[in-house]
Amino acid sequence: MSKTTSPKAFKALLSGNRILAELAKQARKSPSAEEQDPRDCLPPALRERVTLVRDQHRWLALVETSATAQLLRFHLPRLQQALPGEQVKIVVGGKRQPLAKSTGSQPPGEQSNYQAKGPTLSKESAGYIQALAEDMDDDALKASLLRLASRWESE
Repeated sequence: MSKTTSPKAFKALLSGNRILAELAKQARKSPSAEEQDPRDCLPPALRERVTLVRDQHRWLALVETSATAQLLRFHLPRLQQALPGEQVKIVVGGKRQPLAKSTGSQPPGEQSNYQAKGPTLSKESAGYIQALAEDMDDDALKASLLRLASRWESE
């Protein structure tokens, strides 16, 4: 078995050398840069929702929702102070829901960015609106009513 060195022996060794004693004293005063987390300046609830990533020119603060980004904006001066000389950009990177497929005529496999056209009518209601449009003298109003009547839903 090897002989272990006790903490007392190690402390005696450090205090016996002036340079080593000064270095140990400085190490106790300030924690190392690896132990310091810049997010420590943030409230605990916000700290766990922010991820800091180093980009080429600045720090990116990644958050999941825009609500978290808004809260972070209030604490941004303290975060920038914790990262001296560095710019911090807030990036919302949450999961977004895909848009629903439109019921319009599209080639199979293609998705549209347009979700819905608006209200749909029964065939009976569309007939009443179309009859009303035929009696209109104003061309713009007539065209609008005919467009509305065309939104009936087939069964």
